[in-house]
Amino acid sequence: MTNVDTQFDFLIIGQGLAGSLLAWRLITQGQKVLLVDSCRQQTASRTAAGLINPVTGKRLVKPARVENYLSTAKKLYQDLSVFFNEKFLFEKPQLKLFRSEDDILQWQKRKKDPAYDDFLGEQFTAVDKSFLTTSSLGGFNQKQCAYLDTVPLLDKLRLFFIQENSFVNAQFKLNELNINSDHIKWREYKAAKLIFCDGHQLQNNPWFSPLPLQPVQGEILTMETEQALPEEIIQFGKWLLPLSNKRFKLGSTWQWQPLDETPTQAAFSQLTEACYAEFPQLKAARLIETNVGIRPATKDKNPFIGPHPQQSQLMVFNGFGAKGSLLIPWYSECFSRYLLTGEALPKHVDITRYGSLLTLS
Repeated sequence: MTNVDTQFDFLIIGQGLAGSLLAWRLITQGQKVLLVDSCRQQTASRTAAGLINPVTGKRLVKPARVENYLSTAKKLYQDLSVFFNEKFLFEKPQLKLFRSEDDILQWQKRKKDPAYDDFLGEQFTAVDKSFLTTSSLGGFNQKQCAYLDTVPLLDKLRLFFIQENSFVNAQFKLNELNINSDHIKWREYKAAKLIFCDGHQLQNNPWFSPLPLQPVQGEILTMETEQALPEEIIQFGKWLLPLSNKRFKLGSTWQWQPLDETPTQAAFSQLTEACYAEFPQLKAARLIETNVGIRPATKDKNPFIGPHPQQSQLMVFNGFGAKGSLLIPWYSECFSRYLLTGEALPKHVDITRYGSLLTLS
């Protein structure tokens, strides 16, 4: 920081996508915000492929509020693109391949439901797609899919926060935190509220660790090939995201233990074997990079948002799992309204749903 101002409205811990988008919303509404982050290169937000896929899973479920999520995400990422004069959100068609006859029956069921008209496209066969083998069951088109280029976005936001004197490159240590009746103090900085947006580190937080976080490690490979790649994102149990320069990303794995952010041969084999079984023409692809991150997933699949019931100066905005690119824009808008106007949080994300779990002894 270039000045000596130490008084802030909000102190935010973590400059991943959650902390960054929340800070952006607060700063652009006139609030004084200080972000604290240690600038690690391997984090969940920086590892993520940023996929936005509104209808997921074997049952092809359309989540509640997905229309709100999509419209808010598109608007926010477009606003950021205009501000920084750089594109971050890339709308891209997606194909989901059938893995079984049951998959086909499930798609036919959903396709008859008008509520899915904006999300599920037409069926195709192996004959229709040159990159599929003759044994493929084909699949269907998915609408309103995209990917967020998270690293350039987070880098631009960090520079913005630095220019706004709203960023400190440091590791947040709890023993440096003092909590008072009307403010908190960390080092020389004071703020009315402290918001934890530090992903899986929440499990080490003395106030919020009782929340049922279920962190899960995932690996993503960046590969390079001389073969022609499809233009679409492909979902086939795993996923393939074509990039430029003959490269593609391949993901992802789910590992509950150990959570050590270390690449494994098992994950590499799992991803490549699934890929080569579906696309044997990619067997000669070269590994360029392996990224590992720990997703802050939750037991009930909903984020954790709100103040601690006994320490209202301490708050949490966390638990977005593998869907942060889609969810965080809308929930950061909800949370900023709560913080600035007192508007109630959606009940399904308000941490009061866990009541007595957060009672201090």
